Amino acid sequence: MNKNQNINCNESLDLTSYKIGRMEIKKFNRLVTGGKDTLNIHTDDEVAQKAGLPKAVATGRHPVCFIAEEMSKFFGKGFIENGNLDVKFIKPIYPGDTISIEFEINSRAEPEKFIFDVSIKNQNGEIVTKGVASAIKTK
Repeated sequence: MNKNQNINCNESLDLTSYKIGRMEIKKFNRLVTGGKDTLNIHTDDEVAQKAGLPKAVATGRHPVCFIAEEMSKFFGKGFIENGNLDVKFIKPIYPGDTISIEFEINSRAEPEKFIFDVSIKNQNGEIVTKGVASAIKTK
């Protein structure tokens, strides 16, 4: 489906996949810690294990940014100025995971407002994040 063109109520946005590497997690962590390298459950396996996790995990902001990126690519300022995200984190995302984001149209609240059910699945098909995203179709 082309950006911001003729969205029908029974369509979905194209499936997008991302490989989550340890370096991407560390880079993202620097963005949310003011450029500092820190040892926490997102960057260090030992710290994560002390917290009861099997290894380091991506931050919750990481998949949310991927959802926002895809919505922004498709809707542009219709998402940036009028969009909304409401998600729940179901399972951790680990370094080495490949995640796929799926958008299915839930409804149209107004003629130009689209509401999507969003799910992020890992390479095993397990839902790791799910929720709702909305945007206004701009002309």
